[in-house]
Amino acid sequence: MPDIKTGFKSLIVISSFLSLVACQENANMVQGVSAAPPLASPAQPAAPAKPKMPHPVPRPPHGPSGQTEPFMEKLQGFKGRLAKDPKDIEALIFIANANFDIQRFEKAQEFYLRALEIDPDNLHVRTDLASAYRNLGNSHQAVIALQAVLARNPNHEVALYNLGIILLQDQNDQDGAAEAWERLVRLNPNDPLADALREKIQSIRAGDLQEAPKK
Repeated sequence: MPDIKTGFKSLIVISSFLSLVACQENANMVQGVSAAPPLASPAQPAAPAKPKMPHPVPRPPHGPSGQTEPFMEKLQGFKGRLAKDPKDIEALIFIANANFDIQRFEKAQEFYLRALEIDPDNLHVRTDLASAYRNLGNSHQAVIALQAVLARNPNHEVALYNLGIILLQDQNDQDGAAEAWERLVRLNPNDPLADALREKIQSIRAGDLQEAPKK
C-alpha cells in the first residue's frame, strides 16, 4: 500500500463502485474561501470509502500533546512557514491538499506544481496533480501525469486505479483501462476491490460496456 501521509478519499463517483482517488486533508476554509457544504468538519473527518485498496485510513493531524490540532490553526502555521520559506515542501503539499479538498483545483494545481519543482520525484504529489488536472477538465494532461508516475513506479496502485478510471470514462479507451486494472489486480489479487475490478475487466473484454461520451 502506498505510504501517503494524508491518505486518500473518493472524489467523483462515476460508476456503482468506482471513483477517482486523490489526497485527503479536511478543510473548512483556505485563504478566506468557505468550504463546499459536502465536506466534513475538521473535528470529524470523512470516513474513507470502501473498498480499501486505494483508500488507506486517513491519519488526522496531531499537535505535540497528541490531541487533534484544529485544522485552521494547522493551516495558518503552514502558511506562516511558507511565507518564511517559499520552498517548504511540506507546507506546499498541505496547502495544495487543502485547496483540493474545497474544490479549488486551480490553486491545488499551482501548489502541487510548486512542490514538484522542488521534488520532481514525489510520485504521490504527481498522482494528486493528475487528479487536479482531471477535475479541471484536462483528462489528457491527467493521463500524462499518471503515465509519468508509472514510468518511475509501475506498481503505484493509486496511479493504476485512477488511470483506469480516466481512460474508461474520459478517453473511451476500454482496453487501456482494462490493462491498468489487470496490473492492479495482479498486485493485490486478494484485496476486496479486486473482485469488483475483475467484473469490470470481464465486461470490458466481453464488449459489454457502452462507450461513454468523450470529455
